[in-house]
Amino acid sequence: MKRLRIMLILGLVAAVSCAASSQPLPNPAQPSPPASAPTQELPKSYLPGLGEFMGRIQTDHAKLWLAGQARNWELAGYQLNELKEVFSDVQDLVPRYQNVPVGQMIDALITGTIADMEGAIATRDFSKFSAAFDELTAACNSCHQAANRPYIAIRRPTRSNFSNQDFLPARK
Repeated sequence: MKRLRIMLILGLVAAVSCAASSQPLPNPAQPSPPASAPTQELPKSYLPGLGEFMGRIQTDHAKLWLAGQARNWELAGYQLNELKEVFSDVQDLVPRYQNVPVGQMIDALITGTIADMEGAIATRDFSKFSAAFDELTAACNSCHQAANRPYIAIRRPTRSNFSNQDFLPARK
Protein backbone atom coordinates (compact mmCIF):
# COMPACT_ATOMS: atom_id res chain seq x y z
CA MET A 1 0.00 0.00 0.00
CA LYS A 2 2.89 2.35 0.82
CA ARG A 3 4.50 1.62 -2.54
CA LEU A 4 1.21 2.29 -4.32
CA ARG A 5 0.83 5.62 -2.52
CA ILE A 6 4.39 6.58 -3.41
CA MET A 7 3.82 5.66 -7.06
CA LEU A 8 0.58 7.67 -7.15
CA ILE A 9 2.26 10.68 -5.54
CA LEU A 10 5.20 10.47 -7.98
CA GLY A 11 2.78 10.23 -10.89
CA LEU A 12 0.81 13.22 -9.62
CA VAL A 13 3.98 15.27 -9.12
CA ALA A 14 5.16 14.39 -12.62
CA ALA A 15 1.77 15.28 -14.11
CA VAL A 16 1.66 18.60 -12.27
CA SER A 17 5.24 19.33 -13.34
CA CYS A 18 4.39 18.63 -16.97
CA ALA A 19 1.24 20.73 -16.77
CA ALA A 20 3.14 23.60 -15.15
CA SER A 21 5.93 23.44 -17.71
CA SER A 22 3.44 23.56 -20.57
CA GLN A 23 1.82 26.79 -19.27
CA PRO A 24 2.89 29.98 -21.06
CA LEU A 25 5.47 32.01 -19.22
CA PRO A 26 4.28 35.31 -17.77
CA ASN A 27 7.11 37.18 -19.54
CA PRO A 28 6.45 37.05 -23.30
CA ALA A 29 9.96 38.40 -24.01
CA GLN A 30 11.54 35.03 -23.21
CA PRO A 31 11.93 32.79 -26.23
CA SER A 32 9.98 29.56 -26.35
CA PRO A 33 11.98 26.32 -26.38
CA PRO A 34 12.95 25.03 -29.80
CA ALA A 35 10.59 22.57 -31.42
CA SER A 36 13.27 19.89 -31.31
CA ALA A 37 13.65 20.04 -27.49
CA PRO A 38 13.28 16.60 -25.88
CA THR A 39 10.02 15.97 -24.11
CA GLN A 40 9.96 14.91 -20.49
CA GLU A 41 8.88 11.31 -20.08
CA LEU A 42 6.58 10.43 -17.24
CA PRO A 43 7.75 7.63 -14.96
CA LYS A 44 6.21 4.30 -15.77
CA SER A 45 3.83 3.02 -13.16
CA TYR A 46 4.58 -0.39 -11.76
CA LEU A 47 2.04 -2.91 -10.60
CA PRO A 48 3.50 -6.04 -9.02
CA GLY A 49 2.13 -9.34 -10.20
CA LEU A 50 0.49 -11.85 -7.87
CA GLY A 51 3.72 -13.84 -7.59
CA GLU A 52 5.57 -10.79 -6.30
CA PHE A 53 2.88 -10.15 -3.71
CA MET A 54 2.98 -13.81 -2.68
CA GLY A 55 6.76 -13.67 -2.29
CA ARG A 56 6.31 -10.73 0.08
CA ILE A 57 3.57 -12.61 1.94
CA GLN A 58 5.88 -15.60 2.32
CA THR A 59 8.61 -13.35 3.75
CA ASP A 60 6.23 -11.71 6.21
CA HIS A 61 4.81 -15.13 7.14
CA ALA A 62 8.31 -16.41 7.97
CA LYS A 63 9.24 -13.29 9.93
CA LEU A 64 5.96 -13.50 11.85
CA TRP A 65 6.84 -17.02 12.97
CA LEU A 66 10.41 -16.11 13.89
CA ALA A 67 9.26 -13.11 15.94
CA GLY A 68 6.63 -15.16 17.77
CA GLN A 69 9.03 -18.02 18.37
CA ALA A 70 11.44 -15.51 19.95
CA ARG A 71 8.51 -14.13 22.03
CA ASN A 72 9.11 -10.71 20.49
CA TRP A 73 5.45 -9.71 20.57
CA GLU A 74 6.02 -6.17 19.32
CA LEU A 75 7.80 -7.46 16.24
CA ALA A 76 5.18 -10.19 15.77
CA GLY A 77 2.46 -7.53 15.83
CA TYR A 78 4.39 -5.45 13.33
CA GLN A 79 4.91 -8.42 10.99
CA LEU A 80 1.23 -9.34 11.23
CA ASN A 81 0.31 -5.77 10.22
CA GLU A 82 2.70 -6.01 7.29
CA LEU A 83 1.09 -9.28 6.26
CA LYS A 84 -2.39 -7.76 6.49
CA GLU A 85 -1.26 -4.80 4.38
CA VAL A 86 -0.03 -7.05 1.58
CA PHE A 87 -3.22 -9.14 1.69
CA SER A 88 -5.17 -5.89 1.36
CA ASP A 89 -3.00 -4.84 -1.60
CA VAL A 90 -3.71 -8.17 -3.30
CA GLN A 91 -7.44 -7.72 -2.75
CA ASP A 92 -7.30 -4.21 -4.21
CA LEU A 93 -4.85 -4.75 -7.06
CA VAL A 94 -5.21 -8.41 -8.06
CA PRO A 95 -8.74 -9.38 -7.01
CA ARG A 96 -8.86 -12.02 -9.77
CA TYR A 97 -5.98 -14.03 -11.19
CA GLN A 98 -6.57 -16.34 -14.14
CA ASN A 99 -10.29 -16.52 -13.28
CA VAL A 100 -9.50 -17.30 -9.63
CA PRO A 101 -11.23 -14.89 -7.20
CA VAL A 102 -8.12 -14.28 -5.11
CA GLY A 103 -9.61 -11.33 -3.21
CA GLN A 104 -12.66 -13.33 -2.12
CA MET A 105 -10.49 -16.28 -1.17
CA ILE A 106 -8.38 -14.08 1.07
CA ASP A 107 -11.54 -12.88 2.80
CA ALA A 108 -12.90 -16.40 3.21
CA LEU A 109 -9.75 -18.22 4.28
CA ILE A 110 -7.50 -15.68 5.95
CA THR A 111 -9.64 -13.13 7.80
CA GLY A 112 -10.65 -15.39 10.72
CA THR A 113 -7.15 -16.71 11.21
CA ILE A 114 -5.78 -13.15 11.30
CA ALA A 115 -8.15 -12.33 14.17
CA ASP A 116 -6.94 -15.43 16.05
CA MET A 117 -3.34 -14.37 15.47
CA GLU A 118 -4.06 -10.85 16.73
CA GLY A 119 -5.57 -12.29 19.90
CA ALA A 120 -2.60 -14.58 20.50
CA ILE A 121 -0.16 -11.72 20.06
CA ALA A 122 -2.21 -9.43 22.31
CA THR A 123 -2.20 -12.01 25.11
CA ARG A 124 1.46 -12.94 24.46
CA ASP A 125 0.50 -16.60 24.53
CA PHE A 126 2.90 -18.71 22.49
CA SER A 127 0.64 -21.78 22.55
CA LYS A 128 -2.21 -19.77 21.04
CA PHE A 129 0.21 -18.04 18.69
CA SER A 130 1.55 -21.37 17.48
CA ALA A 131 -1.95 -22.75 16.88
CA ALA A 132 -3.05 -19.55 15.12
CA PHE A 133 0.08 -19.59 12.97
CA ASP A 134 -0.63 -23.17 11.92
CA GLU A 135 -4.22 -22.18 11.09
CA LEU A 136 -2.94 -19.26 9.02
CA THR A 137 -0.51 -21.56 7.21
CA ALA A 138 -3.27 -24.10 6.55
CA ALA A 139 -5.47 -21.29 5.19
CA CYS A 140 -2.67 -20.28 2.81
CA ASN A 141 -2.36 -23.86 1.60
CA SER A 142 -6.14 -24.21 1.24
CA CYS A 143 -6.11 -21.13 -0.96
CA HIS A 144 -3.32 -22.60 -3.08
CA GLN A 145 -5.28 -25.85 -3.43
CA ALA A 146 -8.46 -24.01 -4.42
CA ALA A 147 -6.48 -21.95 -6.96
CA ASN A 148 -5.14 -25.14 -8.57
CA ARG A 149 -1.66 -24.50 -7.21
CA PRO A 150 -1.24 -27.49 -4.84
CA TYR A 151 2.49 -27.51 -5.55
CA ILE A 152 2.82 -24.29 -3.53
CA ALA A 153 2.93 -25.66 0.01
CA ILE A 154 3.78 -23.29 2.86
CA ARG A 155 5.00 -24.42 6.28
CA ARG A 156 6.58 -23.13 9.46
CA PRO A 157 10.12 -21.96 8.90
CA THR A 158 12.66 -24.40 10.31
CA ARG A 159 15.39 -21.76 10.49
CA SER A 160 15.85 -18.08 9.76
CA ASN A 161 16.85 -16.90 6.32
CA PHE A 162 17.30 -13.44 7.83
CA SER A 163 20.71 -13.58 9.44
CA ASN A 164 20.86 -9.80 9.33
CA GLN A 165 17.87 -9.40 11.68
CA ASP A 166 17.69 -10.11 15.39
CA PHE A 167 14.27 -11.48 16.28
CA LEU A 168 14.81 -11.39 20.05
CA PRO A 169 12.91 -8.75 22.01
CA ALA A 170 14.83 -5.55 22.70
CA ARG A 171 16.40 -5.32 26.14
CA LYS A 172 14.85 -2.67 28.32
